Order: sequence, then structure tokens, then C-alpha cells
Amino acid sequence: MARPKLNLHTQPNDFLSFYWLKEELIVFLREHNLSTTGSKQVLTDRIGQFLSTGKPEDKALQTTTKRQGAMPKTFTRQSVIGSGWRCSQEMRAFFEKEIGTHFHFDSVMRDFIHYGVGKTLGEAIEVWQEAQKNPVKEKPIASQFEYNRHIREYFKTHPNANLKEAIRAWKMKKKERRNGA
Repeated sequence: MARPKLNLHTQPNDFLSFYWLKEELIVFLREHNLSTTGSKQVLTDRIGQFLSTGKPEDKALQTTTKRQGAMPKTFTRQSVIGSGWRCSQEMRAFFEKEIGTHFHFDSVMRDFIHYGVGKTLGEAIEVWQEAQKNPVKEKPIASQFEYNRHIREYFKTHPNANLKEAIRAWKMKKKERRNGA
């Protein structure tokens, strides 16, 4: 099956079986007056639910998500991580000031911010610095970064390939139905 056009007639299983750019998801959401806030996974879930039921998500859930995502304007080492916090540019600036310009959000830090509700940013700094002492040769790539995972796997299976070939293969792959879907 060729990749369908994303519209009201797209079957939920077909929608979930193909790769979509975040920009494509946002266009669909705007066309149907649905919220465009959240991560790519949140947008995908929102569209999947809408295609399944024909109804937008519960307004109470939207309000709760927005309320949980409230972050302070400034950060300190004593700042307590709240539910729904994300790795923002302001937070990056804080960590760069505290750790140095070599700081970067990696999977350890992203997970700590996401799952570390109730812990402090000082604890996050300690965890990040400890992880830097014992780097993992190949860190896992989160599921929402499908392109990055494809490029890594392509070069593993095609060690003599160049980036143009890997990108060409990606463009073909994203038009195909996902395995297991």
C-alpha cells in the first residue's frame, strides 16, 4: 500500500503505519481546529484518537497537560522538576552556565528531566556529570527519532555507503508501511 494522504478519511491503522513529519501532523491538526501543542508523539496520539473517534481530545486533558507543562522563567540548582517539564532553550542555557558550554541534552538528561519529577536540577547536574565519566559507546536513540535510527542502522549494514545513499534509502523507507503495522 502506498502512503495515504493524511485527511479525515485516513484509517487510524493506516495513519499509524506510516512515518509523518511533525509539520504534516501540525497542518492536519490546524485544518481540524485541534491543538498543535506537544511533542511529535503527543500529536500522533491526538490524531490517532481523532481519526478513531471523530472527536477531539477531552478539554480537561488538554488543560491538565498545559498546566503540568508550566516551567519557571529562571532555574537554580534547587529548582524542583515538575510534571511535564521539557528540555527547553532556557533550561539548556542554565545547564551551560552551571556545567559549561560542552553541555548537551543527551538521553540521560532528557530521561532525568522527564521522569525526575520531585528531584532538583542540582541532582540532574550530578547525574549528567557522572554519565559523562562513563560514556556508552553507542547510546540508544529514542523511538521518536526514526530518521536518526535509520541513518545509524544504514551505515551499520552498508559501511561503505555515503550520507546521500542513506538519505535516499530513508526517503524510500518512509513511503512504506512500517513493519508490524
